[in-house]
Amino acid sequence: MRLWAACLAALLTLAAPLTAQPLSEGEPVIRSPILSINYDRFFAGSALGRQMVADLEAERIMLEADNRRIESELEAEEVDLTAARDEMLPEDFRAAASAFDEKVQKIRAERRQLALELTQKSDALRQQFDEAALPVLTRIVREAGAVVVVDSRSVVLTLDAIDITDLAIARLDAAPVSQTPSTPPQGGDAPQPPETQTPGEDEGGTRP
Repeated sequence: MRLWAACLAALLTLAAPLTAQPLSEGEPVIRSPILSINYDRFFAGSALGRQMVADLEAERIMLEADNRRIESELEAEEVDLTAARDEMLPEDFRAAASAFDEKVQKIRAERRQLALELTQKSDALRQQFDEAALPVLTRIVREAGAVVVVDSRSVVLTLDAIDITDLAIARLDAAPVSQTPSTPPQGGDAPQPPETQTPGEDEGGTRP
């Protein structure tokens, strides 16, 4: 760990000056070949990320409320069926119990499918966020003269001076609505944010 930290320190020593250089009025950014970002905080702190989380949470709450309602109805139906057992012929009760069991299994499968679809929607929205974030991060990389962006959660040591999380949040929040669509992509794999970006590189890549 000490050797890794020493190597990083040496690399930063060889880098361009780490003083903030203003790109526009009131908006400084570091000039460094290495930048870091806390991607989870970037997502959670942006207006787009917060809206996505709020929408998913509302759907989750509705799904859980429906699950509780359906469970209560099935329990009441089971109680009624059990109470009627003494007044039914054995074969009639077996048929009714079998039909009830099939109904329960069908409903459970439907509710599992709805839960799976909600998870898939969460994944699609995260991919959509990545798509909206990609041009924002790429521009910051180019303006900073950077060649790599690392996720600060996955490194042992980093400097606050090269962290672009707050800048990225501000830039994404200020981006045109057309760059932050509110519906998840239909089918296909969405591109991920860049792990490495060079000043002349096309906008594409994967998230660190």
